[in-house]
Amino acid sequence: MKTAAYLFLADGFEEIEAVAPADILKRSSKDVFLVSINSTRQVRSAHGLVLTADWTWEEFVDGFAAAQSSVDKTALVFPGGLPGTDNLAAFLPLMDIAAAHLKAGGLVCAICASPGRILPVLDARGTSVKGRRFTCYPGCEVAALGIGAEKVDASVVTDGNLITANGPGAALDFGYAICAALRGKEAAAVLKEAMMYKG
Repeated sequence: MKTAAYLFLADGFEEIEAVAPADILKRSSKDVFLVSINSTRQVRSAHGLVLTADWTWEEFVDGFAAAQSSVDKTALVFPGGLPGTDNLAAFLPLMDIAAAHLKAGGLVCAICASPGRILPVLDARGTSVKGRRFTCYPGCEVAALGIGAEKVDASVVTDGNLITANGPGAALDFGYAICAALRGKEAAAVLKEAMMYKG
């Protein structure tokens, strides 16, 4: 099975919520790409670290469209952090792609502030999230609850093709949940053992 994952970065992203899932996914599949929504590949984190993405936004648009016919499962991944999450949610070309992807059954994954900020935008872009179960960082859920999404008190929640997590401490579990959705639970278990993860 051929899979792909795209992790989106905007200035102000939370480092561990980007790097930990990316690391886990890269260990399980070669087709994992960090995507900057900036005009360059360089993105500054919430705590001042500069990360170089694999692709700019323009490169992603070309590569994503070309890959879809040959990929069985694709994950779009959104780390948290402020103002990174707000920058992602405000970038409507990305939100349109994510909304269409979720509606078509593709995997959308968000952690920390991202679920609470992004789900209402996806809903507004034509993909209803009413009744969808999610978790997020405390205090970031108000808008999502207002459109009928249902918050669950858990570190990671998988609701069909929507995977959410509640904060930096859940970054590894978030990555393994995405891995399980893309590659299967056995592949995720093997990876946990190889990484000596006991959580």
